[in-house]
Amino acid sequence: MKYLAFIIGLLLFSTAGKAQSYHTEIGVEIQAASFSTHGGTFGGALKFALVEEEALAFGPSLRYQYMFSKNHTTGASGKSSTIGGGVFLHYRFLEWFFLGTEMELLQNPFVFKNPDKKWRLTAFLGGGISKSFGPVRLNVGILYDVVDGFRDPYTTDPSPLSRDYFFKLQNPNNPGAAKYLPIIYRIAFFFPLNNR
Repeated sequence: MKYLAFIIGLLLFSTAGKAQSYHTEIGVEIQAASFSTHGGTFGGALKFALVEEEALAFGPSLRYQYMFSKNHTTGASGKSSTIGGGVFLHYRFLEWFFLGTEMELLQNPFVFKNPDKKWRLTAFLGGGISKSFGPVRLNVGILYDVVDGFRDPYTTDPSPLSRDYFFKLQNPNNPGAAKYLPIIYRIAFFFPLNNR
């Protein structure tokens, strides 16, 4: 947690002397809201963006995600949540697209294999559509979790966001052994707070 605070502090300190060339935006993000009769997940993040030249947006973020499940056969149900924060960097280009990275340290409710590791790092790379519609900018992106992509599933707990993965990779030799790739989608709305 202290490393995350250091990174956020360094990011904000490095921009303090140049604040006059930036404008600010507040972002509200919706991540992978999904529901079924067996459970679901919903949540999102608040983001504060410093935007330079309408191309580079970066800043801190706070995330909350709620998950629930119900087994109709046994009647068992469960719920959990995750909370955390991080930093993001988006490069907006051609008035329609963005590429970016997002790093967060999240409280992990899935500590089956390592009960003493209550926090989990996520590091996403990806991109998508970023278009301004008057007073609001819409971001729709698909991101790959590099950290979860390299984890060993036999010795490491899953990511707290693993229930939001949506891209399934089938094994043609064993259809029951399909697995989800650590890919999520995120939808965010950014609202300007001031103008340059």
